Amino acid sequence: MAKFRIQFTKYGDMKYVSHLDMIRLFTRMFHRADLPVAYSQGFNPHPKMSVLLPLSVGFESSCEYLDAEFEKSVSMLDCIKKLKAAAPLGMEIVTICELNETSTKAKEVRYASYEIKTDAVLKSEQLEDFFDLDTIEIVKKTKRSEGVANIRPDIMDLCPTDEHTFSAVLSAGSSANLKPELLLEAMKQYIDGFCPQIVRICRTGILTERGEPMM
Repeated sequence: MAKFRIQFTKYGDMKYVSHLDMIRLFTRMFHRADLPVAYSQGFNPHPKMSVLLPLSVGFESSCEYLDAEFEKSVSMLDCIKKLKAAAPLGMEIVTICELNETSTKAKEVRYASYEIKTDAVLKSEQLEDFFDLDTIEIVKKTKRSEGVANIRPDIMDLCPTDEHTFSAVLSAGSSANLKPELLLEAMKQYIDGFCPQIVRICRTGILTERGEPMM
């Protein structure tokens, strides 16, 4: 058995592919590329793979990761060549590496970075004033409950690019997770006149506690 991590991007119509459909897509890609993906045992075997920090439907990404287990080791160059050929429109296979005991693990994910573009004008001083707030309270919903939460500790960085675009680094992973759409809801609440109708969100990185990429 050998474990691999694949970095890929998703743009255009690929942003509408759900997490489960992404697993099905990669399963077909592995079969098309004649790569020896491993399967679980039992009555209903499934491919041994998982997407790190699954992305919400409707988001683009320049930095996605999928961990997969193969029945045997394969050539990295051969694997990436075959997967590139099998990838659909809107997806690009960036790179692949074999995982070992020292490789960064999915449980070490702490942050995610995003580029957020809107049709609303946002001045740099408005973004700075928002980031300088000590408390940012907003209604946060989960599958089981709903309540007011202070999301300020989960906003690591905000940086303007131009009057319609800014970057954000937010908590992500199992211990804390702030979705960018909730950040935007808070910005609408706290920033006068900020009420975008069109939003484009692209995840640009998945990071560890030390700010390092996953591969």
